[in-house]
Amino acid sequence: MINWTKIVEIAITCIASVGGIGAIIVWVSKSLSDVIADRLSKKYQLQLDKEKEKFKNELSRKDYVSKARFDTEFKIYRELSSAFCMMVKDISIMIPSGFNWKPADDADRKEYEEECYSKALKSTNKAQDTLYASAVFIPEKYFQGYDEVLKLCRMQLNVFCERYNVLAPPSQRGSLRAEDYKRTSDISNKWDELNNLIRDYLASLDVI
Repeated sequence: MINWTKIVEIAITCIASVGGIGAIIVWVSKSLSDVIADRLSKKYQLQLDKEKEKFKNELSRKDYVSKARFDTEFKIYRELSSAFCMMVKDISIMIPSGFNWKPADDADRKEYEEECYSKALKSTNKAQDTLYASAVFIPEKYFQGYDEVLKLCRMQLNVFCERYNVLAPPSQRGSLRAEDYKRTSDISNKWDELNNLIRDYLASLDVI
């Protein structure tokens, strides 16, 4: 005679046993998933941190500006560059830092010097007007750089005129001093340095 009660007990035991193993498998799977997920999360976060730091470094090297602002600044610096370049050139011809040709005849030389002075005065006034009209649109340190070059050029105009001033000390009449020629060289050097600064500044801008 078949003992159905015993069979049911054995079946229940087997099912319970299988269920226990299943639970263990589920628990192990869940634990492994958590570990894998945690490691992936940390790896992804590390990558995000690297990208964030890279972006921050990029921001520190560049200034992001609108296209309208970039176009405005570019136009301002182009106008300043044109005006100041002409001024520095005319001043360098008026008071050269090295060899320069002059007419031998006194009358011709005086006419030539007056012409040089007139050109230098005109271009210096234009450079000054261009700078002051743009003063509020450019950083203070760049304005100071332009203004320093402008003041040195103004000084050259003054010492050039002083040679013909009968009220000036005799030592300042008729001829220029070595320091006056050197000042022209200083103007050229400072102008080159300023151009390099402006060039680097414009290169650091990135249009958005």
